[in-house]
Amino acid sequence: MNRTLSPDREGVPVEARPSAGACRVISLAGSGRAEQRAREVVRNTCAESLGARLPDALLVVTELVANAAAHTAGVRGLMLYHDRNATLLTVFDKGGTTSWPRATDADPLAESGRGLHLVAALADSWHARPALEGKAVTAVFRTGPRAAESD
Repeated sequence: MNRTLSPDREGVPVEARPSAGACRVISLAGSGRAEQRAREVVRNTCAESLGARLPDALLVVTELVANAAAHTAGVRGLMLYHDRNATLLTVFDKGGTTSWPRATDADPLAESGRGLHLVAALADSWHARPALEGKAVTAVFRTGPRAAESD
């Protein structure tokens, strides 16, 4: 297997397998500026693979991190994965709740309650799954040749 391991700017190992894609994981735990940090990492790591979809991905990762901070015991981290077909943004929370993320109908006058509607509208898909502690919520952005054909 062709595998390269190199540190990113923060010294965290990044595994890059040209045929399988690239992955980056960062901790957002204890960060008072988790949303800002997540946007910076997505911008610095995924701008090329996302292309014109970068602004959508920045809004989506902000919503996912804000939801984890507001509705769970906190944000644990962010995993970015991309290959020639898709970019996946996964936010891990610290648990502390038995509820699962779901888009609900918000009161028209409410100031919140629309985040997952934005995620669903901007990402090609999204899903939640159990993680070691808490949940992992992933937004998928198709970026390969098929995505370009469907535009």
